[in-house]
Amino acid sequence: MTHEIYSKSLQELSKLEEKHVLKSFNSEVAWELGSLGRQLSQELHSSKAIVIDITLTSGQTLFHSAVSSGTAYDNDNWVKRKYNTVFRFGKSSFYIGQKLRQKGKSIEEAMFVSSKEFASHGGSVPLRVVSNEFIVGALTISGLAQEEDHLLALQILQKYIAKSQD
Repeated sequence: MTHEIYSKSLQELSKLEEKHVLKSFNSEVAWELGSLGRQLSQELHSSKAIVIDITLTSGQTLFHSAVSSGTAYDNDNWVKRKYNTVFRFGKSSFYIGQKLRQKGKSIEEAMFVSSKEFASHGGSVPLRVVSNEFIVGALTISGLAQEEDHLLALQILQKYIAKSQD
């Protein structure tokens, strides 16, 4: 599935994101999502240095953890640039990257923002709640290839949503 994500249309990517809506969201849910993310990261990518972050649109970080050793300050910069993209454009950072690749333009050219503050690489997905039309935050992964970052974030949400419906 890793490379299949590149062949998805923007509409398919958007529908995939829209499927991952939470019933509710608060600091406890953030902790559960982040902890589940750590567990999945250790199971699926045990030798990889990964950062998992959950930040609200207000800028408050509710969960931030390095998984395994080898992460660097660079990962934190990637995390921030990725969630800035989600907050600014309302779509996953991977979606924005795919849109830009189709246009053949950089984020600076197409969106008039700096690549020092915004990243169009996969790994940050919007957190949405059923009762709210607006994004409440972002779940962001850094440390893997961008499509793997994106897929891991979606897997975390998918597992959490399935578990919370039991």
